[in-house]
Amino acid sequence: MEFIETLNELAAKVGLGKVELDDTGSVTLLFDGAYAISFTPDAAEDAVYFQCEIADASSLSYSDARALLEASLAATNGAAFSIDRMLEKVILWKRFGEFASCAALEKAINEFLGQIVRWKERLARGDGPPSAAPAPTVLSGGFIPV
Repeated sequence: MEFIETLNELAAKVGLGKVELDDTGSVTLLFDGAYAISFTPDAAEDAVYFQCEIADASSLSYSDARALLEASLAATNGAAFSIDRMLEKVILWKRFGEFASCAALEKAINEFLGQIVRWKERLARGDGPPSAAPAPTVLSGGFIPV
């Protein structure tokens, strides 16, 4: 099943009308009146990208911006940060494979929303970005000890 069909199944389940991709190949939905998530399917990769603006990037120091971009994926449940320099926004995004069911899509959206809320609130409070994971020690010959 294509992503847009699965998304429309979920939309019908929660009482929304039919949703369609826009000219850029994305659809943006507003959750809880505060969190706009854009969904961009990529048929060539059998993937869907979720993304949401979570903070104003213009107020970030260079070191905070760098720390966000280097953040461990474990701190964000597999999502990543990026900075849109034109919009001056911090973006939280995540790549997903295809969704086998409406329930799987709903679960992914809810988990992503949890990360959005967490990081939006954390950055708004000024708690700063997560600490980056330490770089692994590389031995001569390019081996990383495990």
